[in-house]
Amino acid sequence: MRQLTLKLPKGHKKEILKTVEEFNGKNTIFLPNEEHDVFITYLPNKKVNDFLKRIDQYEEPEVSLIPRGVITLYPPASEAPEQVADVKPKSSLEIYLGGIQSVGSIFGLIGYSLVAGIIVWIGLFTSTSYLLVAAMLVAPFAGPAMNAALATAAGKMSLLKSSLGRYGMAILTGIVASFIMTLFFPLKTLTPLMEQISQVSKFAILLPLVSGFAGAVNICQSERDSLVSGAAVGILVAASLAPPVGLVGAGIYMMDWQVVLSSLFRILLQLLGIHIAATLVFYFYGKVSPRGVRFLKGSKVMGLITTGIVIVGLAAMMFWQFSQPPFLRKASMNTELNEVLNSELQKIPYILVLNKDVTFTNEQYENTPVARFAATIMLRDTSMQKEEVRARVIEHLKQNMNYDIENLYEVYEISIVEQ
Repeated sequence: MRQLTLKLPKGHKKEILKTVEEFNGKNTIFLPNEEHDVFITYLPNKKVNDFLKRIDQYEEPEVSLIPRGVITLYPPASEAPEQVADVKPKSSLEIYLGGIQSVGSIFGLIGYSLVAGIIVWIGLFTSTSYLLVAAMLVAPFAGPAMNAALATAAGKMSLLKSSLGRYGMAILTGIVASFIMTLFFPLKTLTPLMEQISQVSKFAILLPLVSGFAGAVNICQSERDSLVSGAAVGILVAASLAPPVGLVGAGIYMMDWQVVLSSLFRILLQLLGIHIAATLVFYFYGKVSPRGVRFLKGSKVMGLITTGIVIVGLAAMMFWQFSQPPFLRKASMNTELNEVLNSELQKIPYILVLNKDVTFTNEQYENTPVARFAATIMLRDTSMQKEEVRARVIEHLKQNMNYDIENLYEVYEISIVEQ
Protein backbone atom coordinates (compact mmCIF):
# COMPACT_ATOMS: atom_id res chain seq x y z
CA MET A 1 0.00 0.00 0.00
CA ARG A 2 1.04 3.61 -0.63
CA GLN A 3 0.10 6.71 1.36
CA LEU A 4 -1.23 9.64 -0.68
CA THR A 5 -2.08 13.14 0.51
CA LEU A 6 -4.46 15.01 -1.82
CA LYS A 7 -5.22 18.71 -1.81
CA LEU A 8 -8.15 19.73 -4.02
CA PRO A 9 -10.63 22.62 -4.39
CA LYS A 10 -13.62 22.47 -2.02
CA GLY A 11 -16.85 20.82 -3.03
CA HIS A 12 -15.67 17.41 -4.28
CA LYS A 13 -15.77 15.40 -1.07
CA LYS A 14 -18.37 12.84 -2.15
CA GLU A 15 -16.78 12.29 -5.57
CA ILE A 16 -13.30 11.82 -4.11
CA LEU A 17 -14.47 9.40 -1.42
CA LYS A 18 -16.38 7.40 -4.02
CA THR A 19 -13.29 7.29 -6.27
CA VAL A 20 -11.12 6.17 -3.36
CA GLU A 21 -13.56 3.37 -2.61
CA GLU A 22 -13.61 2.36 -6.30
CA PHE A 23 -9.82 1.99 -6.30
CA ASN A 24 -9.81 -0.04 -3.05
CA GLY A 25 -8.48 2.79 -0.89
CA LYS A 26 -8.41 2.18 2.86
CA ASN A 27 -8.37 4.22 6.08
CA THR A 28 -9.15 7.49 4.33
CA ILE A 29 -9.01 10.68 6.40
CA PHE A 30 -10.82 13.87 5.33
CA LEU A 31 -9.41 17.21 6.56
CA PRO A 32 -11.52 20.20 5.43
CA ASN A 33 -10.29 23.79 5.63
CA GLU A 34 -11.47 27.17 4.36
CA GLU A 35 -9.99 26.97 0.83
CA HIS A 36 -9.29 23.30 0.08
CA ASP A 37 -10.24 19.76 0.97
CA VAL A 38 -7.38 17.55 2.10
CA PHE A 39 -7.54 13.75 1.94
CA ILE A 40 -5.08 11.24 3.34
CA THR A 41 -5.67 7.79 1.90
CA TYR A 42 -3.90 4.48 1.34
CA LEU A 43 -4.06 2.74 -2.02
CA PRO A 44 -2.75 -0.56 -3.40
CA ASN A 45 0.50 0.01 -5.29
CA LYS A 46 -0.93 -0.92 -8.68
CA LYS A 47 -3.91 1.42 -8.28
CA VAL A 48 -1.97 4.63 -7.66
CA ASN A 49 -1.34 5.60 -11.28
CA ASP A 50 -4.92 5.03 -12.46
CA PHE A 51 -6.29 6.78 -9.39
CA LEU A 52 -4.22 9.89 -10.07
CA LYS A 53 -5.35 9.85 -13.69
CA ARG A 54 -8.97 9.86 -12.49
CA ILE A 55 -8.58 12.85 -10.15
CA ASP A 56 -6.89 14.89 -12.86
CA GLN A 57 -10.42 15.95 -13.85
CA TYR A 58 -10.52 18.19 -10.78
CA GLU A 59 -8.90 21.60 -11.00
CA GLU A 60 -5.20 21.70 -10.03
CA PRO A 61 -4.99 18.72 -7.67
CA GLU A 62 -1.90 18.64 -5.47
CA VAL A 63 -0.51 15.22 -4.58
CA SER A 64 2.11 13.95 -2.15
CA LEU A 65 3.14 10.32 -2.71
CA ILE A 66 5.34 8.58 -0.16
CA PRO A 67 7.22 5.81 -2.02
CA ARG A 68 7.37 3.49 0.96
CA GLY A 69 5.34 0.46 1.85
CA VAL A 70 2.55 1.04 4.35
CA ILE A 71 0.70 -1.66 6.31
CA THR A 72 -3.01 -0.85 6.54
CA LEU A 73 -5.26 -2.67 9.00
CA TYR A 74 -9.03 -2.44 8.81
CA PRO A 75 -12.03 -4.48 9.96
CA PRO A 76 -12.53 -7.33 10.36
CA ALA A 77 -9.49 -7.90 12.57
CA SER A 78 -9.45 -11.62 11.76
CA GLU A 79 -8.36 -10.79 8.19
CA ALA A 80 -5.29 -8.78 9.28
CA PRO A 81 -2.76 -11.48 8.21
CA GLU A 82 -4.26 -11.61 4.72
CA GLN A 83 -4.27 -7.83 4.51
CA VAL A 84 -0.58 -7.63 5.41
CA ALA A 85 0.36 -10.41 2.99
CA ASP A 86 -1.29 -8.62 0.05
CA VAL A 87 1.89 -7.10 -1.44
CA LYS A 88 1.61 -5.70 -4.96
CA PRO A 89 4.19 -4.42 -7.49
CA LYS A 90 4.76 -0.68 -7.72
CA SER A 91 2.54 1.46 -9.92
CA SER A 92 3.85 2.44 -13.34
CA LEU A 93 4.03 6.05 -12.13
CA GLU A 94 6.28 5.16 -9.22
CA ILE A 95 8.48 2.94 -11.40
CA TYR A 96 9.00 5.74 -13.92
CA LEU A 97 9.55 8.51 -11.36
CA GLY A 98 11.88 6.25 -9.38
CA GLY A 99 13.99 5.76 -12.49
CA ILE A 100 14.17 9.51 -13.04
CA GLN A 101 15.21 10.08 -9.41
CA SER A 102 17.96 7.46 -9.60
CA VAL A 103 19.87 9.42 -12.22
CA GLY A 104 22.07 11.11 -9.63
CA SER A 105 24.90 13.56 -10.21
CA ILE A 106 27.48 13.52 -12.98
CA PHE A 107 30.24 13.91 -10.39
CA GLY A 108 29.14 10.74 -8.59
CA LEU A 109 28.84 8.83 -11.87
CA ILE A 110 32.34 9.78 -13.00
CA GLY A 111 33.81 9.32 -9.53
CA TYR A 112 32.45 5.82 -9.03
CA SER A 113 33.35 4.83 -12.60
CA LEU A 114 36.93 6.01 -12.01
CA VAL A 115 37.19 4.07 -8.76
CA ALA A 116 35.71 0.96 -10.37
CA GLY A 117 38.16 1.19 -13.29
CA ILE A 118 41.15 1.43 -10.94
CA ILE A 119 39.96 -1.49 -8.78
CA VAL A 120 39.34 -3.63 -11.86
CA TRP A 121 42.81 -2.87 -13.19
CA ILE A 122 44.45 -3.83 -9.88
CA GLY A 123 42.44 -7.06 -9.82
CA LEU A 124 43.44 -7.89 -13.41
CA PHE A 125 47.09 -6.94 -12.83
CA THR A 126 47.41 -9.08 -9.68
CA SER A 127 44.97 -11.82 -10.83
CA THR A 128 42.89 -11.19 -7.70
CA SER A 129 39.31 -12.18 -8.40
CA TYR A 130 37.76 -10.66 -5.25
CA LEU A 131 38.87 -7.21 -6.40
CA LEU A 132 36.72 -7.69 -9.49
CA VAL A 133 33.76 -8.31 -7.19
CA ALA A 134 34.62 -5.12 -5.29
CA ALA A 135 34.65 -3.20 -8.58
CA MET A 136 31.21 -4.57 -9.44
CA LEU A 137 29.92 -3.17 -6.15
CA VAL A 138 30.89 0.41 -7.01
CA ALA A 139 30.53 0.38 -10.80
CA PRO A 140 27.54 2.64 -11.66
CA PHE A 141 26.49 0.76 -14.79
CA ALA A 142 23.16 -0.66 -13.63
CA GLY A 143 21.34 2.67 -13.26
CA PRO A 144 21.88 4.02 -16.80
CA ALA A 145 21.18 0.61 -18.32
CA MET A 146 17.86 0.30 -16.47
CA ASN A 147 16.85 3.88 -17.26
CA ALA A 148 17.53 3.32 -20.95
CA ALA A 149 15.16 0.35 -20.91
CA LEU A 150 12.63 2.39 -18.95
CA ALA A 151 12.84 5.12 -21.59
CA THR A 152 12.15 2.65 -24.39
CA ALA A 153 9.15 1.16 -22.59
CA ALA A 154 7.77 4.66 -21.93
CA GLY A 155 8.68 5.99 -25.38
CA LYS A 156 10.65 8.94 -23.99
CA MET A 157 13.47 9.94 -26.31
CA SER A 158 14.89 12.56 -23.93
CA LEU A 159 15.35 10.00 -21.14
CA LEU A 160 16.84 7.48 -23.59
CA LYS A 161 19.43 9.99 -24.82
CA SER A 162 20.31 10.98 -21.27
CA SER A 163 20.63 7.36 -20.11
CA LEU A 164 22.76 6.29 -23.06
CA GLY A 165 24.95 9.34 -22.57
CA ARG A 166 25.50 8.50 -18.92
CA TYR A 167 26.12 4.86 -19.79
CA GLY A 168 28.73 5.84 -22.36
CA MET A 169 30.31 8.28 -19.91
CA ALA A 170 30.60 5.60 -17.23
CA ILE A 171 32.12 3.09 -19.66
CA LEU A 172 34.57 5.62 -21.10
CA THR A 173 35.69 6.75 -17.64
CA GLY A 174 36.41 3.15 -16.63
CA ILE A 175 38.40 2.56 -19.83
CA VAL A 176 40.43 5.75 -19.33
CA ALA A 177 41.16 4.83 -15.70
CA SER A 178 42.45 1.41 -16.75
CA PHE A 179 44.53 2.90 -19.55
CA ILE A 180 46.15 5.47 -17.25
CA MET A 181 46.97 2.79 -14.68
CA THR A 182 48.60 0.68 -17.41
CA LEU A 183 50.48 3.78 -18.56
CA PHE A 184 51.93 4.30 -15.07
CA PHE A 185 52.55 0.60 -14.46
CA PRO A 186 53.26 -0.84 -17.93
CA LEU A 187 52.18 -4.33 -18.91
CA LYS A 188 53.97 -6.28 -21.62
CA THR A 189 51.87 -9.42 -21.52
CA LEU A 190 48.40 -10.40 -20.40
CA THR A 191 48.02 -11.89 -16.94
CA PRO A 192 46.23 -15.29 -16.67
CA LEU A 193 43.08 -13.57 -15.39
CA MET A 194 43.15 -11.12 -18.30
CA GLU A 195 43.39 -13.97 -20.81
CA GLN A 196 40.51 -15.75 -19.12
CA ILE A 197 38.25 -12.69 -19.11
CA SER A 198 39.13 -11.77 -22.69
CA GLN A 199 37.62 -15.00 -23.98
CA VAL A 200 33.91 -14.89 -24.81
CA SER A 201 31.52 -17.81 -24.38
CA LYS A 202 28.80 -18.73 -26.83
CA PHE A 203 26.44 -18.43 -23.87
CA ALA A 204 27.45 -14.79 -23.26
CA ILE A 205 24.03 -13.55 -24.38
CA LEU A 206 22.32 -15.30 -21.45
CA LEU A 207 23.98 -13.18 -18.75
CA PRO A 208 22.67 -9.78 -19.94
CA LEU A 209 19.21 -11.24 -20.54
CA VAL A 210 18.90 -12.58 -16.99
CA SER A 211 20.58 -9.44 -15.60
CA GLY A 212 18.10 -7.17 -17.38
CA PHE A 213 15.18 -9.33 -16.24
CA ALA A 214 16.35 -9.41 -12.61
CA GLY A 215 17.15 -5.69 -12.55
CA ALA A 216 13.77 -4.67 -13.96
CA VAL A 217 11.82 -7.03 -11.69
CA ASN A 218 13.66 -5.63 -8.67
CA ILE A 219 12.69 -2.08 -9.69
CA CYS A 220 9.04 -3.03 -10.28
CA GLN A 221 8.55 -4.96 -7.06
CA SER A 222 7.56 -3.35 -3.81
CA GLU A 223 10.37 -3.25 -1.25
CA ARG A 224 8.51 -5.75 0.98
CA ASP A 225 7.98 -8.09 -1.95
CA SER A 226 11.62 -8.25 -3.07
CA LEU A 227 13.62 -11.31 -2.03
CA VAL A 228 16.88 -9.85 -3.35
CA SER A 229 18.41 -6.49 -2.49
CA GLY A 230 18.91 -3.82 -5.12
CA ALA A 231 22.66 -3.87 -4.48
CA ALA A 232 22.83 -7.57 -5.28
CA VAL A 233 20.97 -7.04 -8.55
CA GLY A 234 23.27 -4.13 -9.37
CA ILE A 235 26.26 -6.44 -8.95
CA LEU A 236 24.62 -8.89 -11.34
CA VAL A 237 24.26 -6.17 -13.98
CA ALA A 238 27.84 -4.95 -13.46
CA ALA A 239 29.30 -8.46 -13.30
CA SER A 240 29.70 -8.72 -17.06
CA LEU A 241 30.59 -5.06 -17.59
CA ALA A 242 33.27 -4.03 -15.10
CA PRO A 243 35.97 -6.64 -16.06
CA PRO A 244 35.83 -6.08 -19.86
CA VAL A 245 35.80 -2.29 -19.33
CA GLY A 246 39.09 -2.57 -17.42
CA LEU A 247 40.45 -4.94 -20.03
CA VAL A 248 39.81 -2.51 -22.88
CA GLY A 249 42.07 0.14 -21.32
CA ALA A 250 44.92 -2.33 -20.79
CA GLY A 251 44.42 -3.81 -24.27
CA ILE A 252 44.61 -0.39 -25.93
CA TYR A 253 47.91 0.33 -24.19
CA MET A 254 49.33 -3.05 -25.22
CA MET A 255 47.82 -2.65 -28.72
CA ASP A 256 46.27 -6.10 -28.39
CA TRP A 257 43.33 -5.45 -30.69
CA GLN A 258 41.91 -8.96 -30.34
CA VAL A 259 41.45 -8.37 -26.60
CA VAL A 260 40.04 -4.89 -27.20
CA LEU A 261 37.59 -6.10 -29.81
CA SER A 262 36.35 -9.07 -27.79
CA SER A 263 35.86 -6.82 -24.72
CA LEU A 264 33.98 -4.18 -26.71
CA PHE A 265 31.85 -6.94 -28.20
CA ARG A 266 30.92 -8.08 -24.70
CA ILE A 267 30.19 -4.54 -23.47
CA LEU A 268 27.84 -3.83 -26.39
CA LEU A 269 26.23 -7.25 -26.04
CA GLN A 270 25.51 -6.54 -22.36
CA LEU A 271 23.87 -3.21 -23.14
CA LEU A 272 21.62 -4.65 -25.85
CA GLY A 273 20.71 -7.79 -23.88
CA ILE A 274 19.97 -5.91 -20.66
CA HIS A 275 17.98 -3.34 -22.64
CA ILE A 276 15.62 -5.73 -24.40
CA ALA A 277 14.99 -7.92 -21.33
CA ALA A 278 14.37 -4.98 -19.00
CA THR A 279 12.18 -3.19 -21.55
CA LEU A 280 9.87 -6.19 -21.85
CA VAL A 281 9.60 -6.49 -18.05
CA PHE A 282 8.83 -2.78 -17.63
CA TYR A 283 6.22 -2.86 -20.39
CA PHE A 284 4.35 -6.08 -19.57
CA TYR A 285 4.93 -6.44 -15.82
CA GLY A 286 5.44 -2.85 -14.71
CA LYS A 287 2.80 -1.52 -17.13
CA VAL A 288 5.12 1.33 -18.15
CA SER A 289 3.97 2.42 -21.60
CA PRO A 290 3.70 5.70 -23.57
CA ARG A 291 0.11 6.16 -22.37
CA GLY A 292 0.25 4.09 -19.21
CA VAL A 293 1.82 6.67 -16.89
CA ARG A 294 0.00 9.74 -15.64
CA PHE A 295 1.11 12.98 -17.33
CA LEU A 296 3.64 11.07 -19.44
CA LYS A 297 3.22 11.59 -23.18
CA GLY A 298 5.68 9.20 -24.73
CA SER A 299 5.93 8.05 -28.32
CA LYS A 300 4.85 4.50 -29.07
CA VAL A 301 6.59 4.71 -32.44
CA MET A 302 9.86 5.69 -30.75
CA GLY A 303 9.60 2.70 -28.39
CA LEU A 304 8.92 0.30 -31.26
CA ILE A 305 11.78 1.68 -33.36
CA THR A 306 14.25 1.49 -30.46
CA THR A 307 13.17 -2.06 -29.63
CA GLY A 308 13.53 -3.04 -33.29
CA ILE A 309 17.03 -1.57 -33.44
CA VAL A 310 18.05 -3.48 -30.29
CA ILE A 311 16.68 -6.77 -31.65
CA VAL A 312 18.43 -6.28 -35.00
CA GLY A 313 21.64 -5.36 -33.18
CA LEU A 314 21.49 -8.50 -31.04
CA ALA A 315 20.81 -10.67 -34.10
CA ALA A 316 23.76 -9.11 -35.94
CA MET A 317 26.08 -9.69 -32.99
CA MET A 318 24.95 -13.30 -32.64
CA PHE A 319 25.54 -13.87 -36.36
CA TRP A 320 29.01 -12.33 -36.08
CA GLN A 321 29.84 -14.39 -33.00
CA PHE A 322 28.88 -17.73 -34.54
CA SER A 323 30.28 -16.99 -37.99
CA GLN A 324 33.80 -16.23 -36.69
CA PRO A 325 35.01 -19.36 -34.88
CA PRO A 326 36.71 -19.50 -32.55
CA PHE A 327 37.40 -15.78 -32.01
CA LEU A 328 34.27 -14.93 -29.99
CA ARG A 329 33.51 -18.39 -28.57
CA LYS A 330 36.81 -19.42 -26.99
CA ALA A 331 35.54 -19.74 -23.42
CA SER A 332 32.86 -22.31 -24.28
CA MET A 333 35.02 -24.04 -26.91
CA ASN A 334 37.59 -24.80 -24.22
CA THR A 335 34.99 -26.96 -22.47
CA GLU A 336 33.74 -28.57 -25.68
CA LEU A 337 37.23 -29.47 -26.89
CA ASN A 338 38.13 -30.73 -23.43
CA GLU A 339 35.28 -33.21 -23.67
CA VAL A 340 36.49 -34.37 -27.10
CA LEU A 341 40.05 -34.72 -25.80
CA ASN A 342 38.94 -36.75 -22.80
CA SER A 343 36.76 -39.01 -24.96
CA GLU A 344 39.65 -39.89 -27.27
CA LEU A 345 42.16 -40.37 -24.45
CA GLN A 346 39.81 -42.84 -22.74
CA LYS A 347 39.88 -44.97 -25.90
CA ILE A 348 43.61 -45.64 -25.56
CA PRO A 349 43.87 -48.84 -23.46
CA TYR A 350 47.50 -48.66 -22.33
CA ILE A 351 47.30 -45.27 -20.53
CA LEU A 352 45.56 -43.89 -17.43
CA VAL A 353 44.47 -40.24 -17.75
CA LEU A 354 45.25 -38.18 -14.65
CA ASN A 355 44.50 -34.74 -15.99
CA LYS A 356 43.56 -33.06 -19.24
CA ASP A 357 43.04 -29.47 -20.34
CA VAL A 358 42.35 -27.51 -23.51
CA THR A 359 43.03 -23.77 -23.68
CA PHE A 360 42.93 -21.18 -26.42
CA THR A 361 45.67 -18.61 -26.53
CA ASN A 362 45.42 -15.06 -27.86
CA GLU A 363 48.28 -15.83 -30.23
CA GLN A 364 48.01 -16.91 -33.85
CA TYR A 365 50.29 -19.06 -35.96
CA GLU A 366 50.23 -18.17 -39.65
CA ASN A 367 46.95 -16.29 -39.07
CA THR A 368 45.43 -19.37 -37.48
CA PRO A 369 44.13 -19.49 -33.87
CA VAL A 370 46.19 -21.76 -31.63
CA ALA A 371 44.68 -24.27 -29.19
CA ARG A 372 46.77 -26.18 -26.65
CA PHE A 373 45.77 -29.77 -25.92
CA ALA A 374 47.45 -30.94 -22.71
CA ALA A 375 47.21 -34.17 -20.76
CA THR A 376 49.02 -35.86 -17.90
CA ILE A 377 48.97 -39.66 -18.15
CA MET A 378 50.33 -42.82 -16.51
CA LEU A 379 51.39 -45.98 -18.33
CA ARG A 380 49.43 -49.13 -17.50
CA ASP A 381 52.36 -51.15 -18.90
CA THR A 382 55.58 -49.75 -17.40
CA SER A 383 57.69 -51.66 -19.89
CA MET A 384 56.61 -49.35 -22.72
CA GLN A 385 58.91 -46.54 -23.81
CA LYS A 386 57.64 -43.08 -22.83
CA GLU A 387 58.66 -41.32 -26.03
CA GLU A 388 57.04 -44.00 -28.14
CA VAL A 389 53.82 -43.77 -26.11
CA ARG A 390 53.83 -39.99 -26.34
CA ALA A 391 54.16 -40.12 -30.11
CA ARG A 392 51.41 -42.76 -30.42
CA VAL A 393 49.01 -40.74 -28.21
CA ILE A 394 49.56 -37.56 -30.22
CA GLU A 395 49.11 -39.41 -33.49
CA HIS A 396 45.88 -40.97 -32.21
CA LEU A 397 44.54 -37.57 -31.20
CA LYS A 398 45.43 -35.98 -34.54
CA GLN A 399 43.67 -38.70 -36.49
CA ASN A 400 40.57 -39.23 -34.35
CA MET A 401 39.56 -35.97 -32.66
CA ASN A 402 36.45 -34.66 -34.41
CA TYR A 403 35.02 -31.19 -33.72
CA ASP A 404 33.17 -28.52 -35.68
CA ILE A 405 35.95 -25.96 -35.78
CA GLU A 406 37.84 -25.20 -38.93
CA ASN A 407 41.05 -23.26 -39.25
CA LEU A 408 42.51 -24.28 -35.88
CA TYR A 409 46.21 -24.93 -35.19
CA GLU A 410 46.63 -27.73 -32.65
CA VAL A 411 49.50 -27.89 -30.18
CA TYR A 412 49.91 -31.06 -28.07
CA GLU A 413 51.53 -31.29 -24.64
CA ILE A 414 51.47 -34.86 -23.31
CA SER A 415 53.22 -35.47 -20.00
CA ILE A 416 53.94 -38.97 -18.68
CA VAL A 417 54.53 -39.19 -14.95
CA GLU A 418 57.32 -41.22 -13.37
CA GLN A 419 56.32 -44.54 -11.80
